[in-house]
Amino acid sequence: MPGKVSEAAGIFGEDRIDILVNSAGVVSHSGFEEMTEEEYDKIMGINAKGTYFMSQAVSKFMIERKIHGHILNVSSSSSLRPAWTPYQISKWAVRGLTLGLADSLLPYGITVNAIAPGPVATPMLGKHEGDSIYNPYNPSGRYSMPEEIAELAVFMASSMGDLIVGDTFYITGGSGTITLHR
Repeated sequence: MPGKVSEAAGIFGEDRIDILVNSAGVVSHSGFEEMTEEEYDKIMGINAKGTYFMSQAVSKFMIERKIHGHILNVSSSSSLRPAWTPYQISKWAVRGLTLGLADSLLPYGITVNAIAPGPVATPMLGKHEGDSIYNPYNPSGRYSMPEEIAELAVFMASSMGDLIVGDTFYITGGSGTITLHR
């Protein structure tokens, strides 16, 4: 992966990366009883292992070049719920990794945080452009829009987020934060 990081750094001609957003993620709708080992490994591999090793590769690149910047992990309000699905377990892992990376990378000028959306109107949840965002199961009565999540991400990865360290910001419409049972 280090070669891919250098390749990505060269795209804009500055040979630098100062922001990493770990946003790759998958979910399964299989219940605990039906979950297969292969499906479990796929979810954990993308959501937790991928976040870990992308952070490792990019932070090494930043440290070697003395680049101060941000790593922003995308967690989930599911990280607040009892974890019995691989998705929930992986998001607990991302929350813990965010704290650990913040602790180990801040001395190098790399600020690490996470954002944790609740239900977002995306294809992952079966929502497509033009669909209603009404959600009777969310206390806010609707899904979040991807643009709302993106605005928080931009703030967190900017200089305005420099003194926010190791934190997870929840943007849920109340799902999982004021109603842990939903």
